[in-house]
Amino acid sequence: MRYLIQIIPAIILILAGKYYVSDELRPEFLGSGLIFFISFVFEVFYDICQNRKRVMLLLRCRYLSLRGSYIRFSMSYQYRIKVNDKYLLVKNSNWNFYQHVGGKYKRFPITQKILKDLEAMDDLKMKTTGLMKDDLAVFIPAKNAAKFLKWFDSAEDREISHWREFYEELIEGKGSALSKVNFPYVNYNFVASVQTSLLYAPEWKCWEILRYDVIDLLPNENQQKELEELFQKGDTDYIKWADHELIQSLGYNTHTRETSYKIGKHAKWVVNLKAN
Repeated sequence: MRYLIQIIPAIILILAGKYYVSDELRPEFLGSGLIFFISFVFEVFYDICQNRKRVMLLLRCRYLSLRGSYIRFSMSYQYRIKVNDKYLLVKNSNWNFYQHVGGKYKRFPITQKILKDLEAMDDLKMKTTGLMKDDLAVFIPAKNAAKFLKWFDSAEDREISHWREFYEELIEGKGSALSKVNFPYVNYNFVASVQTSLLYAPEWKCWEILRYDVIDLLPNENQQKELEELFQKGDTDYIKWADHELIQSLGYNTHTRETSYKIGKHAKWVVNLKAN
């Protein structure tokens, strides 16, 4: 609609200048029309440059839709919790690596209706049970990929709170590392969304897009004190404290020249705020 509002006056002025006004007014109408048109062209070009990744994604999704392909979407959030220049990592519940606190968004009943309208299928490659039940990891027809992303970005009729995973992983879950007394709630700041390109995942034999909403924990005084006490206790089988260098090497210690423990590649993306 924005483009139409810009291009229509240009067309009207150019046509009026060419066919409907006197010779004296013709240069002014044509000149004004050309200015509007050039401005329109530059804005379209600028928008394409700014959104080239999304444009390429839409084109690739269009191509995959012609083949009837599906795209696997996994939509998550991750906390960056830092004490003394080290990040708090927890053990992944499915795989033998460590990651930032967080996990996939959950689906609500109303979310299920929207997903049904988008012809979504459950992610049977990683069946969800127990606490993982109804994770927002789904297969979407390529033809509806853009609609799915638009719906997710709108934050309508889906989980938007990030408290649940924090509670499950650090307070009530396996770790029980933090107390309910000091952590009856948490404050946090949204930092950015990190989204991968459309890539083929050989381990799943499908196309996929991974999304991580990155948030920074904002502890109050008592919470900060308890986090520092947890830091002083050191690493456990469930909790690790990793500095920037160790996360960048995904757990490989350049000093000892051995892998201290495996760190999920998305932990690096969360710190760098880009998927690479």
